[in-house]
Amino acid sequence: MFAGEHILRPVPAARHILTLDELISLRHWPPARGRGRERMAIRDGHHLSHIRGRGMEYDDVREYQPGDDIRHLDWRLMARTGEAHTKLFREERERPVFVMADLRAPMHFATRGHFKSVLASYASAMTVWTTLAHGDCVGGQLLGGAEPQLFRPSNNRQQVMGLISALAQRTAHKIEAGAAMSLGQTLANAERYLESGTLLYLFSDFHDVDEAVQQHLMRLAQRVELKLVLISDPLEQQLPQGKRYRFLGRGREVTVDADAGQQQRYAAQFAGRIQLLKKLRNLRGVEFAHWHTDQHPLFQLPSSHGKEGAR
Repeated sequence: MFAGEHILRPVPAARHILTLDELISLRHWPPARGRGRERMAIRDGHHLSHIRGRGMEYDDVREYQPGDDIRHLDWRLMARTGEAHTKLFREERERPVFVMADLRAPMHFATRGHFKSVLASYASAMTVWTTLAHGDCVGGQLLGGAEPQLFRPSNNRQQVMGLISALAQRTAHKIEAGAAMSLGQTLANAERYLESGTLLYLFSDFHDVDEAVQQHLMRLAQRVELKLVLISDPLEQQLPQGKRYRFLGRGREVTVDADAGQQQRYAAQFAGRIQLLKKLRNLRGVEFAHWHTDQHPLFQLPSSHGKEGAR
């Protein structure tokens, strides 16, 4: 959930796209101008601290000297060398925030509520403006397209506007399946460029999550704090029962008329996706949330959305 969720949030004019003006207007959203160090958080009541842990980051080691705090001893190094060493720390004054928004082809879909891509872009923009309002650096990467768009963390508004503009463009233009980098490849690259102590938000439907992706996330969790948000449509969890459904989009037509066996296998596949992600919750600094296109904490859904077919 997001802090300050009692405040009514603006709703996009369309369910399948977001405009640049709408994303820019979010900088005036109340939590982005909140008091003190209040930040956006996935769970209600969870506030992110500007200083991580004891406000210090591991830097180096030196030989133990009389008077050193034994709590700072490097026990692993001592076990290997047989000599006592003390960990040295440097004060961590800035904590970069990094947003990954999955805007690949499967995200441009919803049978109810708003498209998954709209929710991912909306939440990403909210994260960007809230972080910037508190004077911290924020960057991001958009999944979608053959060439990944990477924006290094910065607190310069002009540079951050490049990320906001890219969110609006990618939300409006669906990337064909097969043209985008996989989630696994994206995370493998992130392991190389994300700084230790970064707060990483990942908004995705995780349609291609597998054990390799899980391993990448586990390695990232050793250095960064992960906020994973799965965005799904009700149809992805369970196929329609007793009815035939027809879906149209991009010149293609798909008819769904599944028997009991197909429905069971389909539901089991989605449950497996959830289980892979939930296993990560046991790791330190990892949070997991599951949003539905028609039930999520971003804004109140207009009653006119109803049960509509995918565009």
